[in-house]
Amino acid sequence: MVINAMEKIMRDLFSEYEHKLQMKCTCESCKEDVLAMVLNKVQPKYVTNEEKVMYIKAGYVDKQEMTTLLVKLIECAKLVSDNPYCKTGEKAEVDQSSTV
Repeated sequence: MVINAMEKIMRDLFSEYEHKLQMKCTCESCKEDVLAMVLNKVQPKYVTNEEKVMYIKAGYVDKQEMTTLLVKLIECAKLVSDNPYCKTGEKAEVDQSSTV
């Protein structure tokens, strides 16, 4: 099995900071949109099993590296929050051809 370690790292980071992101909508669709967006902005790091994800995560112990990931997460959360595509978001009628 091949796993993108960055997906696990970004999911954990999102879970840790979700309440501080102040998103207008926190439905599963919006959360997944944020994660998809941020994963497109970070370089993937592939491992062959779940246990090896920790080795990749250890590389982000450096505060600057983790801050860089957090900034990307915040940017994506703001974009999705301002332009939700879900049915519960207040701007659900936004044109689907926009970049989100």
